[in-house]
Amino acid sequence: MDTLLKSFRADVLEASLALLWRQWCSLGVAGHAEPMADGRLLDPEALVLATTSLGRDEPRLFEEALDWLSRYGSLLSLQRLKNLQTGTGLGDEAVLAAVGEWLATSSGQPRWKAVAGRGRNVESRAAEPLHPGSEDWARDGLDPVFLAHGLRRRLFTPRGMSRAPDPSLPCNLVTTLRALIGVSARAEVILLLAGGAAEHASEIARLTGYAPRTLQALLQEMTLSGRLLSPEPADRSGKIRRGANRRYQLRSGDWSFLTNGKTAPVWFPWAAVLRLALAVVRSIPGPEEKPKHSVLVSSRLRAAVAGSGRDLAAAGLLSELDLREGVSGEELIRTLAARLPPFLRGL
Repeated sequence: MDTLLKSFRADVLEASLALLWRQWCSLGVAGHAEPMADGRLLDPEALVLATTSLGRDEPRLFEEALDWLSRYGSLLSLQRLKNLQTGTGLGDEAVLAAVGEWLATSSGQPRWKAVAGRGRNVESRAAEPLHPGSEDWARDGLDPVFLAHGLRRRLFTPRGMSRAPDPSLPCNLVTTLRALIGVSARAEVILLLAGGAAEHASEIARLTGYAPRTLQALLQEMTLSGRLLSPEPADRSGKIRRGANRRYQLRSGDWSFLTNGKTAPVWFPWAAVLRLALAVVRSIPGPEEKPKHSVLVSSRLRAAVAGSGRDLAAAGLLSELDLREGVSGEELIRTLAARLPPFLRGL
């Protein structure tokens, strides 16, 4: 079992980093990965959060992502970023705070101070390396911004090689629409409903990562445009559905200009998928760490599956990953080890 766990962790980490490279390259970072396929929308906030954790094992990915954010970080929704981090646990809180402060102070984007929090003023000897196993922080001096958050890394100078997101790539529609109409929940609402399906307000809030009360007010305002439809069907007592029980819908043809008439890519639960991958990497000790009993590992993985189960089920992924109730801990590990890495590689 120890050999299986080590192989499982290594496979998931490799597949996850390759996936992050594909997504970042689709957005415009300097790299050689193929862009994402057309069928799914990218989630920039989930990508940033996953990079603050998984990217610690890939210094070049982390630096290219920071380079891109230094130029195009204005296309990120910081409120949604904080909501996703709080609601899903995806991402490394200390690394995210350091990234936020670096962007606020070093790239002319003061609004990122909203996610910076307070520095910990840690002495360099007590700080941990940003990239475990890498001592690149020792060559050119320490970055004081990251050190203030308890992380050792060398001074960072962006290469300036990042490009703007390619609007011709359907997977980039989130950043494309934000660039057109501004960074707000409106972009996510439009893209979530662009395929023509009707959704409850509460489900729209859950899927997009915005506060339900805020989103309900926004949805009611958007209906004034005449493009966001809400039939408000009456129940048997004759009462009209309100609030979270109210359904909303868009006519898909109204937004065909965004995709040049092609079928709109679907909203995909990236935060749930990446959270599951991160749970594997965190639950199974790395090569230099003390091994853990498989019972403890399976318990943590079961909790991660349960925490993301609703989103995974909504996207039809529980069956694809063969995640069934009542299986033993060893069977859960073997099933995930067989199915999760190829699933990640296929995204």
